Amino acid sequence: MRLRNQLLARGLPDLDQSKDDVQNIHRAHLKKLLDLGVDGFRLDSAKHMLADKMKDVYIAYINATSGGQTWNYLEVISDSDTYTEDYTWVAAVTDFVLYNSLKEAFSFGGDLRSLRVPRAVDDPRSVTFGRNHDTIREINASAINPYTDPTDSYLATAYVLARENGTPLVLNWDNADAPYIKYGVKFRQIMRQRGVAGGNVKENVLAAIESATVLLLERGDEGFFVVNKGADTFDVPVLDLTLTHVEGCYRELRNNFRVAIEPRSDGKKYVTRWGTWERGGMAVQGREALYFIREPWEQCQSS
Repeated sequence: MRLRNQLLARGLPDLDQSKDDVQNIHRAHLKKLLDLGVDGFRLDSAKHMLADKMKDVYIAYINATSGGQTWNYLEVISDSDTYTEDYTWVAAVTDFVLYNSLKEAFSFGGDLRSLRVPRAVDDPRSVTFGRNHDTIREINASAINPYTDPTDSYLATAYVLARENGTPLVLNWDNADAPYIKYGVKFRQIMRQRGVAGGNVKENVLAAIESATVLLLERGDEGFFVVNKGADTFDVPVLDLTLTHVEGCYRELRNNFRVAIEPRSDGKKYVTRWGTWERGGMAVQGREALYFIREPWEQCQSS
C-alpha cells in the first residue's frame, strides 16, 4: 500500500493506492473473501497508510459490499509520528495505549489503582488485549514492550475481559494456560446479554479496596470482578461496599461459590457472606481472578 513515507520495512514493494488498477485488484480480492463468508477483517500495518485511503479504498468498500455486516479493525501502533486517534474515525483500532497502561500496572511493582481511570484510546470499540503477537518475546524478536513475566499478562487479559468497553482479543494458548480466562469470556457474554435486556452493567473500578495489588471492578449491579496480582492471599474480614451499585447475591463462575452483599442498620452496605455465612469480607488467593454474576437472593439463602 502507499505508505505515508513511501518506505516499507524490509524492502517490501510499496503499492500506489491512488491507481485504479491497484484499487480494483484489492477490491476484487475483498469481494472474493466476502463471497466465501468472511465476516471481518484485520488490516495490518494500518499506521503506515493514510487514514483517508484506508477509509475510501478499503473500509467503505467492505461496508458497502457486505451491507454493513462485517466487523473490521486496524492495527495502529502509536509512535513519534503516529497517533491512534487519527484512525478511530475509520474503524476500530488496536489499543496499544491501554496495553502500555496494563503492562505498567500488572508488572511487578506496578499499582492497580492506576486503572481507576485507565489510559486508553478514547473509543469503546477498540481492540483490547493483555498481550498479542506483537508483544511476545518468544515469537517476536522485536516485541513491543513485552512482559517480563507472562503470567502478569494473563491477569491483564482477565481485566480486559471484565471491562464494559473494548473488543477483547485473547491468544488461544493463554486461554489454555490460565484457568480463569474462559470464565472471563463467559462473564463478558452474560454482562452483554443483561445490558441488552436493560440491566445496569456500567464499568467502574471501585475505591473500596485500597491496594496496589488488588482491583475490584463492578459492572453496575449485575456483576463484579476481582483480581489479585500479588503472590499472597488478600484477606480482609470486613469490606464496606456502601458507595457501590453491587448488592444482593452473587455467584463466582469458575469456583461456584456465593457472596452476599447487604445493607445493615448503620446505613452502610457490607459483604456479609464470602463463600459461607461463617465469614464476611473478602479472601482472594494470590495470582487469581474471579468473576461474579448476580443471582436471585434465594440462591444465597438455600446454599
